Amino acid sequence: MSTSNIFPGALAPMPDAMSATLIWPGPEPVAPPRFVEGFELFAAFAREAGADPAALAADLGALWDFVAAHPELLAAPETAEAAERFLGNAIAVVHPAARWRFTSEPEVGTSTISVPVAGLLRGIIEHPEQREPFREMLVSWPQADRDAEEHAALTHDEVDIDFVVTPVPFTRPVLSIPEFVDESGHVIHYGSRWAGGSPPEDAYSRVTHPERFAPAMGVVDALVDHLETWYDVDVDRRSDESGARIWHLRPTTGAQITLTETAESVFIQAGALTREYAPSCTCDACDETAESVADQIEETVLAIAAGGLREVYPVGQRRWLHTERRTPDGGGRSGGGQPDPSLSADELDDAADLLGRLPDGWWPAWTLRSAQS
Repeated sequence: MSTSNIFPGALAPMPDAMSATLIWPGPEPVAPPRFVEGFELFAAFAREAGADPAALAADLGALWDFVAAHPELLAAPETAEAAERFLGNAIAVVHPAARWRFTSEPEVGTSTISVPVAGLLRGIIEHPEQREPFREMLVSWPQADRDAEEHAALTHDEVDIDFVVTPVPFTRPVLSIPEFVDESGHVIHYGSRWAGGSPPEDAYSRVTHPERFAPAMGVVDALVDHLETWYDVDVDRRSDESGARIWHLRPTTGAQITLTETAESVFIQAGALTREYAPSCTCDACDETAESVADQIEETVLAIAAGGLREVYPVGQRRWLHTERRTPDGGGRSGGGQPDPSLSADELDDAADLLGRLPDGWWPAWTLRSAQS
């Protein structure tokens, strides 16, 4: 590795796409570099323009202003690439944990934030007014890393859960699925539209036939009846002014669940802070079906009743919510992020107090009825 009097560390070649792939058997993997070589053309450009490259490397704000004032950096590919590498190295000066990697293009960052350097160069020149938001991102980056580490630690250990399942498994009612056609009259095969490939870009902003989810709504009645039959739970059924049906399930032990059903979705509220929509997304790209929505509702609700819900709040300085769902068959999923923004500070404090009294955030299972009528 070479060294430089501009950046405080050894210089390495730019990683390529294959360097991120572990080939076994093979040599020991090479740690990703903090600084890469190949920025010399930019350093020479800066000197000719009357700037000190070392000073620019040590002051990302000054570097931003210099790049923004010289759009000609984009004129030649060689100069642009050198500027990109210089920019990435300067980010690594500001955030010493940042490392270079090559995904679809060169990036510098950590597991929480990674900056594509080609996009950054063009962004500085085309949108110099984004200087302050970029600076704020850099300031918050170390805390984002710490929060992510704390969040990752929550999912590190395996947990033995005392699941309580019903003696008779839930049986889904038969769903009556109508055919849906496109503008040309061809049948749309929801659930397999993209044949394992990538959907077109416009599919992410397009929703066709949202009524295709309606058959899954009939599952909720049967699911609530099943839970009420086997678990010691009080169920309040009502409708609101919009006509949406609501079930509020209050078990004698474990997390409460409220289900709000409209014509095309179910909103699931559980425990202290868990919120979930089924379907989670209605766009054509996600290609959800009535069957997949029914799967989601059943898996979520049955797992919570069986004792598979975990809520940890607050996590880290950003006060994230961490949730986990475990199923008796060994499945599960986890998530994290800000809690429902509609909740007040007092409501969040009450939730934190409640969850702090649970063993590591795990809600107990619902209690089975001693006898079924």
